[in-house]
Amino acid sequence: MESLATLEGLARLPLRRLHVLADRIVVRLFERHSVIYEESHSKGYIYVLLSGIARLTCLNRKGERVLLEVLGPGNIVAIPPLLIDARTHLRFGAFTDCRIGLLNPKTLVQDIVGLPFSNFRHALALTSGRWWQLLVRHSAFMEQSLKERVILALLDLGAEVGVQHRGKKTLSIDMTHQDLADLVMGSRAKVSTCLRQLVAQNAITQEGRTRIVIVPEKLQATAGRS
Repeated sequence: MESLATLEGLARLPLRRLHVLADRIVVRLFERHSVIYEESHSKGYIYVLLSGIARLTCLNRKGERVLLEVLGPGNIVAIPPLLIDARTHLRFGAFTDCRIGLLNPKTLVQDIVGLPFSNFRHALALTSGRWWQLLVRHSAFMEQSLKERVILALLDLGAEVGVQHRGKKTLSIDMTHQDLADLVMGSRAKVSTCLRQLVAQNAITQEGRTRIVIVPEKLQATAGRS
């Protein structure tokens, strides 16, 4: 239970509800590069990332899988279980070895958050459902370049597992060019070229072979020009 209280996404829960969560959650281990969840094989769980790094991907209009987000410990993947009409072609995959907590949606909403489940889901459908479908339609038209995917991944990694130091975010994991290529679904050679371009633009620096230091403001500015 103590480890749950240290996760940013759960730290605001009252202690008594963290105890309920610890009692009800089922922990599973997923190996690096395995699929944690796929819409076509849904079992209706909510997934809590307890340790490791994972990624969310979806399909664009060409049927190509594109990177949506990089996730770190404390993130919760709760759609489509809470929006039952959502169709996202979503895949939640382990980038590193991950510990995942599986939780029944009703347990999260009713027993931990403290809201009537049916009322909550109805309100969610009325308010967030339309906007979620809009985002799903938009994601279907995503055609991010490899460089854009690299920038997105670096920004997400910096936000999720980075360490702040003198205005910069240092990634707190070893990230080889091949690791990053696997994360963004590109070739190592092309990802290395993208990283050299970002170094030349002063958006990142590299320390040794695996440590990447990002400057979020400059990296975001670079993304706007890509």
